[in-house]
Amino acid sequence: MRFLETHVFPVSIDFDLLDAGNVVHHPNYLVLCERARSKALDDIDYPHGEMLKSGMSFALTETHSKYLKPALLGQKLSILTRCLKFSRATVTLEQQLVSVTPNYRTLSGYLQKLPEDFVEGSFFWIEMRLVCVKLNPLKAQSIPEELIEKLNLKNP
Repeated sequence: MRFLETHVFPVSIDFDLLDAGNVVHHPNYLVLCERARSKALDDIDYPHGEMLKSGMSFALTETHSKYLKPALLGQKLSILTRCLKFSRATVTLEQQLVSVTPNYRTLSGYLQKLPEDFVEGSFFWIEMRLVCVKLNPLKAQSIPEELIEKLNLKNP
């Protein structure tokens, strides 16, 4: 989620993600993406649980997605998360579920630049807009300054 960087989150396709056709059930792609976003926050030392304790979170307001090919049991894949744009209260992200070349299967965390030969194939793509919200009462709020700093959301 850091602006101008890519967060890499390795995932394994387990049985609980599958539907009756033995492929990942379509809503579970969103579950995997949510896990990747939570890990991206953990990796900048701003865990989602701490956000909730402080009375704020991000709410999903808009998505556009493409299911490119089915993910299957046992596959070792990665989710790439990039911040495309931001405003004072919103963040627009792009996430992709991809297979990676064998040299990079254990790579995780933030990268300033992906290696040219990193992605082998793409399974799922989503662009989403998240708005920062105060939880009680539920209403939009500005992204906290500490999080702006950690996510590198300063205008270039």
